[in-house]
Amino acid sequence: MLNEKGFKAYKQYWEDQASFMNKAPWNKDKVLKLTLTTDYGNNLKELQFSTHSLKEENGKPTLRVKVPYNYLELDDFKLKSLELLGINENWLTDICLDNSHCSHR
Repeated sequence: MLNEKGFKAYKQYWEDQASFMNKAPWNKDKVLKLTLTTDYGNNLKELQFSTHSLKEENGKPTLRVKVPYNYLELDDFKLKSLELLGINENWLTDICLDNSHCSHR
């Protein structure tokens, strides 16, 4: 894998993993929700997140990204996701799995 960071690297990594195992890449029921401190919200622009993924909740930038179908089976899924996304842990106030509310299935 290249040393890219951001949404494209995250998406490509998990899609490559799923295709290797002949599986659908994304879990349709869960998303990874990252809440950032306002100090680091501007850092996300260079990581190429869409306005659909990046919102503001309670005055803080919040990012929602799809999770791979087998996220429960992966060791350190959240840490791997941060690495791929190019997000430092100290930028976060919260990281959790949330229910997907997306109607585009």
